[in-house]
Amino acid sequence: MESHFSPVAIIATDRQNYFLSANPAAIALFSLVDDLKQTQFDYKARLNLPDNIELADVDSQIIVLNGQHYFLQISVEADRHIFLIQPLHYLTSRLAQGRAPALQAFDCFAINSKAMQQLIAQAKAFSRQLEPLLISGETGSGKDLLALACHHYSSRGDQIFLGLNCAALPDEVVESELYGHAPGAYPGAIDGKKGFFEQANGGSVLLDGIDEMSPRMQTKLLRFINDGTFRRVGDDNEVSVNVRIICATKENLYSLVEKGLFREDLYYRLNVLPLNIPPLRERHDDIIPLTNFFVTAFANKQGNKVPVIADDVIPLLLNYVWPGNVRQLKNILYSALAQLSKPILSAGDITLPVINTPSHSLLSLPENIENRTLDELTKQFEKTILTRLYVEYPSSRKLSKRLGLSHTAVANKLREYGIHK
Repeated sequence: MESHFSPVAIIATDRQNYFLSANPAAIALFSLVDDLKQTQFDYKARLNLPDNIELADVDSQIIVLNGQHYFLQISVEADRHIFLIQPLHYLTSRLAQGRAPALQAFDCFAINSKAMQQLIAQAKAFSRQLEPLLISGETGSGKDLLALACHHYSSRGDQIFLGLNCAALPDEVVESELYGHAPGAYPGAIDGKKGFFEQANGGSVLLDGIDEMSPRMQTKLLRFINDGTFRRVGDDNEVSVNVRIICATKENLYSLVEKGLFREDLYYRLNVLPLNIPPLRERHDDIIPLTNFFVTAFANKQGNKVPVIADDVIPLLLNYVWPGNVRQLKNILYSALAQLSKPILSAGDITLPVINTPSHSLLSLPENIENRTLDELTKQFEKTILTRLYVEYPSSRKLSKRLGLSHTAVANKLREYGIHK
């Protein structure tokens, strides 16, 4: 969002290669028109790729455009294709500046599950760009933590990171916090105030709860993202800053667009580099590492010996649906440890709330169905059923009899999905 935009071209298309969005560098590089609706991106011709090549076959490679060398990266997702085209001289110059990535930025995440491994790899790639980041995920999944990690991993990692929760805040508070105000702008406001965007000039600003931002504030944010300038409340002078916007939402923004609750143009401006954090119930392989981490961290904080985790704790935690995700796991473990008076943490020490809401019933649909293929949805639904029934039928033989399948078939499914006692 600099006045001299990043030379890294970013293009997002749908599965049929119709444009969803393109940043200023892409528009300049390929001489695109401003209105890209109903226009296809002929990537083979535009990127000088062989006619017989398919997107799935392209990971990253060097290409030549207009006599210059570029580093091409293509991300093929369930509902979109994302093209990143970086001038090779720009990439090498950044490396020569000694801006080594903060390798420890993402160390706070448990990435035993394939879903989290894919997310962190994508987050690292997106962190190095200048376009806004859009982080989605359920309550308690760690959106703010991922935003901070992306900031530290970026070239702005040594600059300021500020965050504002937009949820349930009046417009005048959001406006003053983000854009600042001039002296006398409000009754009793004798002195002026710099807003978050001005304070974090050169760094990043997280807008958490962007789904609850009012239409008026959405309009003002869109203008700021487009040109990087704003006016403080009560001031006629334009202020120009260089800030990376990171937005976080627990809601599906596109569904809000369809309901007329979120600006469509702002949605497409924010949704160039999307990151979705999978819920904890879909990350069974991460539950045990997270449990060990939280138990050790709490014991060390209290100056106590780390308790032994009894065998009956693991199936208890693995078979719970975790509507509050990682935050809920942390709070429940801390509550249990605060009352623990013996050197062993057992299942009897842990109290899990009973889940009776329809959204977490056995037959509920997987999250974010619009971003997944039918095969992915089917597997996730199958995994949910097996996980829930395994509590009542805790062996492959009992479960195979319950489902009317062979013992071998059920055993293979349990192994495939990492479901075990």
